[in-house]
Order: sequence, then C-alpha cells, then structure tokens
Amino acid sequence: MNLVINEMRILMRYTVILAALFITACGKEPAEPITRLYPGETPELRMMIDETADANGVPRSLVHRVIQRESDYRPNARNGPYYGLMQILPATARQMGFRGQPSDLLDAQTNLTYAVKYLRGAWMVSDGNEPEAVMWYARGYYYEARNRCMLVDTGLRDTEVRKYCG
Repeated sequence: MNLVINEMRILMRYTVILAALFITACGKEPAEPITRLYPGETPELRMMIDETADANGVPRSLVHRVIQRESDYRPNARNGPYYGLMQILPATARQMGFRGQPSDLLDAQTNLTYAVKYLRGAWMVSDGNEPEAVMWYARGYYYEARNRCMLVDTGLRDTEVRKYCG
C-alpha cells in the first residue's frame, strides 16, 4: 500500500511539473514575429520589398505606404504614363539608371529597383518624415533637392546646379 501511495505522489509531481511546462510554453512569443501581409501582397513580394528597402536605406514601412497608395500591390498597374507597383514614370526610372522598355517596369523587381531608388531621394529631402516623403515622391522633388544642393545625393544629377550651390 505504501508503494502505491509513493507511486501516486511521484505521478502527481510529474503531472504538476508537466502542467507548469505546458502553461509556460503557451505564454512564450514566437521566435520570429509573424507579420501579416497587406491585402494583395504576397510573401514573395514582401521579401522583394524588404530587400530593396534595406538595400536603399529606406524604411520598409515607407515603401509599403507608397505601394498601397499607388497600386495596392498590383505589379501590372497602369495609370496613364505611370507603371507598376510604385507607379513610376519611365523618364524618372531612367534618371535612376533604368535602360529598358517602359513595359519592363511592370515587373515587380524592376519597378522596385528604380522606384525605391527614387523614393530614397524623397526620404532624404523630407528629412526622414514618412508622410512628407510620400508627398515628395508623388509630387516630385527635383526643385527642392536643387535648392538644398542635394541633386547629387538624391541621384537626380551628377553635378549640382552652380547657381544654387555656389
């Protein structure tokens, strides 16, 4: 009988320990935070956006804001002369180094490569203010960059305009 009581006590201890472990495990955060995709976004697109934003030193959230505003994550979006995810003009993409056909900007990676490079300039002109960067991206920031002697830094020109930057 004592043997049965001892076995029951041991079994109860293990049960309490296991229950405590299960409860503790339930309260832990996942090792990697799970971020929900935006409507229309795919995991592949998220990866491209994150890599391109990081490579250009632009906040990922800023790139997402522009894409949501411009195309709702539709790589093949067209609106007049504007192309792709970030609705970039072919002439603007060419300023950033693009050498293809305008329709090539409907490829998500190509569009991100040149549009995020342009967005980087808007980010710089906005002094790190996301809403202002979105505004400068949509409106164009050449004259603001020129007046602040930032044409070279933003990638818009190889040299500054002497009249403004002495």
